[in-house]
Amino acid sequence: MKKLFLILTMTGLAMTAMAQSQLSTVRGKTKDGKNLKVQYYKGTVEDVIQSVSYDLVDELQAKSNKLQADLDAAKKEIKNLQASGGGADANELKNLRKKVKDYEKENATLTKQIKELKNQLGGDVVEPSSDNDQAVAEAQRQVAEKDKAIAELNTVLDACNAKVKDMERQIGELKGAVRPPASPVIGATFGMGPAFIGKSTPDYWAKNVKPAILFEVYYGTGNLTPSFPLSVEAGLGFRNFKMSATLPEYTTVITGDDNDGDPFKAHYSFNNLEERLGLTYLDIPVRVCVSQPLKDRVTVYAKAGLTPSIKVGSNFNGSGTYSLFGYYPQWDVNLQDIEPLGFGEDLECYDGFTPEVKSFVLWGNLAFGAYVPFNGSPIELNAGVKFDFPLTSFGTAATGDFIPGTHAAVLGNGGKATIMSLQLGVVYNLK
Repeated sequence: MKKLFLILTMTGLAMTAMAQSQLSTVRGKTKDGKNLKVQYYKGTVEDVIQSVSYDLVDELQAKSNKLQADLDAAKKEIKNLQASGGGADANELKNLRKKVKDYEKENATLTKQIKELKNQLGGDVVEPSSDNDQAVAEAQRQVAEKDKAIAELNTVLDACNAKVKDMERQIGELKGAVRPPASPVIGATFGMGPAFIGKSTPDYWAKNVKPAILFEVYYGTGNLTPSFPLSVEAGLGFRNFKMSATLPEYTTVITGDDNDGDPFKAHYSFNNLEERLGLTYLDIPVRVCVSQPLKDRVTVYAKAGLTPSIKVGSNFNGSGTYSLFGYYPQWDVNLQDIEPLGFGEDLECYDGFTPEVKSFVLWGNLAFGAYVPFNGSPIELNAGVKFDFPLTSFGTAATGDFIPGTHAAVLGNGGKATIMSLQLGVVYNLK
C-alpha cells in the first residue's frame, strides 16, 4: 500500500513539473500604462490573439453589412418615389418621413458603434518580453495581417459613409420638393353668394345686395413642371345674378330751355323708385392653379384667371313716379298740371325706357380653398371661396328723361357688380 501511494505521488510530481515546463509568460504594458502578464501554454498565444482579432473583424463586418442593407433600402425607397413622378400623398409622405427619421437615428447608432470598434482595435497592445519570442513574433505577424484586413474594411466603411451622406442629401431634397398629385382632373363646382353693385351707381341710391348663382364643369391638367405644383384649368359654366337699387324720395332742380327756347327751372320730385336688373351669362373660365398638400391628405389651393361671359338673357324692370312743375323767373310764373307740356304729378318714370345690356363681359377671378379626398378613392370634395370682378361694364348708360341723373341707376357708367361666392364641388382624379 505504501508503495502504491509513493508511486502515485511521484507520478503527480512528474506531471506537474512537465506542465510547468510547458507554461510560458508574456509580459507588457497597455496603452494606459498598466502592467500586463499573460501565462499560456506553448502554441496557444497565437490562437488567443487570432480569435480576438477575428471576433472584432466579424463584428465590424456585421455592422458594415447592416449599414449597407439600410443604404440599399433607402435607395430603393427613393427610386420608387422618383418613379412615381413625385406624386406622394400626405400619408405616403408621412411614412417616408418616419422612415427617414428612423434611418437617421439608426445610422447615428451604427456610426457610434463603428467608432467604438475602431477604438477597440486601437486598444490594449501587448509588448512581448524575451520569453518565447518566436511564438510572440508569429502572433504579431498574424495580428498585422488582421490589422491590414481591418484597414481595408475601414476603407469600405468610408465608402459606405459617403453613400450615407449622398442618400441623406437626396432625402433632404425630397423633403423640400413635395408636390401634389400630377394627374389631370375633371371637376364640377356650384357656388352661391352676394352680388355687390359697384361705385358706378350714384350714392343717393340705396344699393341692394342680391344673390348670385354660379355653376361650372372644368378640366385640369397635371403639374406643368416637376419642380412646381402649377396646373391649368378650363371649362364651361353659367351664372345668374341680380342688381337692384331703390330711391324712396328725391328732389332736384334743373335749369334749361323749353321747346320755345324760353329759359325755365324744372322742379322734379321723385317717389318710390326701384330698378331691378337680372343677367344670365354663359361662362368660359380659364385659370391657373397652385396647390399644396397638408396633413391628413388635405390639399389647399389658390386659383387666378379670366372668364369671358356671353349674355344669354337679361331682364330690366323700373318703377316709381315723379312730379314736375316749371318756374319761369322772367315772368315769375309756375306751370304745373299741364301734361301736354310735361308738367304734372305722379307721372311714370320708366314708361318706354329700355336700357341696353352688352352681350359680352370679361371677368377676373380669384379663388381659395381645399380638396378633401375620400380615403382610397379618386374622388375629392372641394370647398372654398371665389371672387369675380368685372373688367368690362354690363351695359351702356341709357338716357331717360324722367330718371334722376337721366340714367338708369344700376347701369350708371355702364354698371358693374362684384360677386363673392362660396364654392362646393367634386373632383375626379384621372389616374
